[in-house]
Amino acid sequence: MKVYSALAASIAVCQACHALQVPFVSSPTQDTLQTVNKRLISEKTEQYIQTLLTKWNSSGISVAVVRKDESSPTGWHHEFGSYGVAKADGSPVTPDSLFAIASNSKLVLAFSVGLLISNKTLAEERGKEIKWNTKIRDLIPEWGLMDEDMDRGVSIQDMLSHRTGMPRHDYSGVSREGGISEMISTLRYLRPSAEFRETFQYNNLMYETLSYLPQVLLNQTYESYVAQHIFGPLNMSSSTFSVADAEASGNLADGFQWDAKDITQGKNGTLVPTVPYFQRPGEEKIWAGAGGVLTSARDLATWVSMLLNNGRHPYTNETVIPSEIVEHVAHGRSVSHGKPEYPEWSPKVYGAGQWRYAYQGHDIIEHGGSNPGYKTQVSRFPNDNLGIITLSNDEIGGRFIIEAIKFRIADELLGLKELDWNDRFEAKWNEYVEKAQKSTPRPEEPKLPSAPFSALAEGTFHHPTYGTLRPCLVPSSVSSAPDSADALSSSCSNLFSSYAVQRILSQSDLSVPTYIFPWKRFFVSHLRLAHFNGNLFNVTTVFSNADVREKEGYSHGDGEGGPESKGDVLVIWEERFLAEWVHGEEEGLAFKGDFWGREGLDSRSPGGTGKESAEVWFAKE
Repeated sequence: MKVYSALAASIAVCQACHALQVPFVSSPTQDTLQTVNKRLISEKTEQYIQTLLTKWNSSGISVAVVRKDESSPTGWHHEFGSYGVAKADGSPVTPDSLFAIASNSKLVLAFSVGLLISNKTLAEERGKEIKWNTKIRDLIPEWGLMDEDMDRGVSIQDMLSHRTGMPRHDYSGVSREGGISEMISTLRYLRPSAEFRETFQYNNLMYETLSYLPQVLLNQTYESYVAQHIFGPLNMSSSTFSVADAEASGNLADGFQWDAKDITQGKNGTLVPTVPYFQRPGEEKIWAGAGGVLTSARDLATWVSMLLNNGRHPYTNETVIPSEIVEHVAHGRSVSHGKPEYPEWSPKVYGAGQWRYAYQGHDIIEHGGSNPGYKTQVSRFPNDNLGIITLSNDEIGGRFIIEAIKFRIADELLGLKELDWNDRFEAKWNEYVEKAQKSTPRPEEPKLPSAPFSALAEGTFHHPTYGTLRPCLVPSSVSSAPDSADALSSSCSNLFSSYAVQRILSQSDLSVPTYIFPWKRFFVSHLRLAHFNGNLFNVTTVFSNADVREKEGYSHGDGEGGPESKGDVLVIWEERFLAEWVHGEEEGLAFKGDFWGREGLDSRSPGGTGKESAEVWFAKE
């Protein structure tokens, strides 16, 4: 297995935390005896978890296992396992550590929509019921899509089941002055990659659009609607969408990422905490419905118990989510995986905020979540009265650890054939790394673009949804570029003098003509364009929190991070895209190479060259 370099000093001081596993009981009676006698996380599983953390050189993980237990005074057995490091200061993970659960938030959104649909008072006031098949254009005035059939036909269910025909377009996601309303109004400029209802294509923007419904229908923010109707009734007191509140609680686990990692170049990097949280207070509002919940294993244990209890509170038995809504959103409507990914799995279908498939003959309903520095999985086996929650604050190893632990616990508690999922995941990761390092090399004698390199840096390029690109040509990367700061524009001069860009350049091959774009997105801070051949450029997305740390007054760290790091984290994402510099009647940059994030066997890339080949077209202004 390819293992990344040693953890930062803050992790080293808490290596013993990997061995920390305390079985906590969440019931009001604190029935410790049942936990001791009927362990859901066995000693064997504990040892397995500790082995995984060591193998993947990982930071921390929080585990919760939930099961109905008629012998308990509450009818439920909750057990928690807490392992490793939660924060930069070495403090350990606990059941109350808050994690960004990312796309596990989508089920919350789906339930909020279901509650609006079942609201009889709202239907009377509107004079018309809202249904799952209600067209979204009939509810949201700002709605509009490029394709007329999609624009007219997309229903609430289509959006929830990812069958609109739209690819992800995640890089268009950015905080906007006009909030969700403005975001929705820009969807009409995004190019589709399939016909309406032709194939499954995961799309965060559709979920974010649906989060606008409480505002449109009730004049209430989505966040307060969820707090009132879901988090509050379930007593999920730690759960929030607010980054400020999560940070103020003192329980927010730091997300750990690999600083200066670039697997395409064989650079392992150093695991460091991303401090502060990658979104700053206020920025999280635009992504709340698609992936904004911050919560703990303890709160999620209550959440999963409610799901297993058909929408009723696990302790009071009062209805929180009507059972017909719980059933509706769990029912598969789109086929996301037409054939099993592993012999023990069935094909997968997607309902609303949940995947559903069979594992060794057992029905499983689940969703994962991925934010920078966090990987989460919330799963339930409805016919076995079993729920398993795994939350990691490790960017790389976490994605595999949460799955391996989930399946190990399921195998043990359900009496299934025990499989070593970690071996499979190690092989899968190594295959991914090997593939990433086999990218097509730049020609030994590449052709020059149709115009001088400096001409690209003189332009400004714009897309009405993705925003504006202002390329800055790195002077030392091309002989014809200005060789002094005085010859650069003031904006480019300031950009190159920033510590964040200096670090990016230190990890770049400047023997190739290179441009840097400041480009603030949710998971990205900069774009890097490196000349490939002719009018084609390789595109790399980069995340740095150096500017945020400087703005908020963080110290320069104490030896954390990779070379030249001041406690910040620099992530060079492994995905590589293409940009074609198009000349002629219309000059612009045609971004492609799956920049838009399409999925499904029936989706299509535009193909060809020029503007028509663009997945996203940035026109020169």
